[in-house]
Amino acid sequence: MSKRMFIIDIALCTGCGACSIACKDRAGLPDELDLLRVEAHEEGAYPNPALHYRVVHCFHCAEPTCADACPTGAISKTEDGLIAIDAEECIGCGECVKACPFNAIVMLPDGIAVKCDGCADEVARGWEPTCVRACPMRVLKYEPIEDAKFENRIPEPDAENRELEPAVLYLLRK
Repeated sequence: MSKRMFIIDIALCTGCGACSIACKDRAGLPDELDLLRVEAHEEGAYPNPALHYRVVHCFHCAEPTCADACPTGAISKTEDGLIAIDAEECIGCGECVKACPFNAIVMLPDGIAVKCDGCADEVARGWEPTCVRACPMRVLKYEPIEDAKFENRIPEPDAENRELEPAVLYLLRK
């Protein structure tokens, strides 16, 4: 089976936040913490302003800097390519938070690091991740790249940190 990745069509995102709320609810997070956030980006000026949204969560990198930074080995790559944090092994030092270039790891009030786990338990049951199922605009997909359909879309040319080989691909309109 091919490695799956998150494919995010940012041309369709309306910034509704359904993905973020569903993720927060699934993870049982306090209001001030998010494992998935929807960022708003303004560009242009009157009379042609534009507002674009970007869904951001753990990029599940092939070369995760967070795992390299963890002194206890609490962060590892699972067999399916997702990056996981073992809460039992986490000592709450925050080195992973500093090392992540995507600001995808947060510290819980009890001092344990947490991040998007790709809904690994749901994926193992054959379900799509919670954020994918929650999106009313079908902005998010989780599938092998060779199954992705890029009709009228192109991969974002200036994607950050491609050297880390993130398992996230943003799509733009052609």
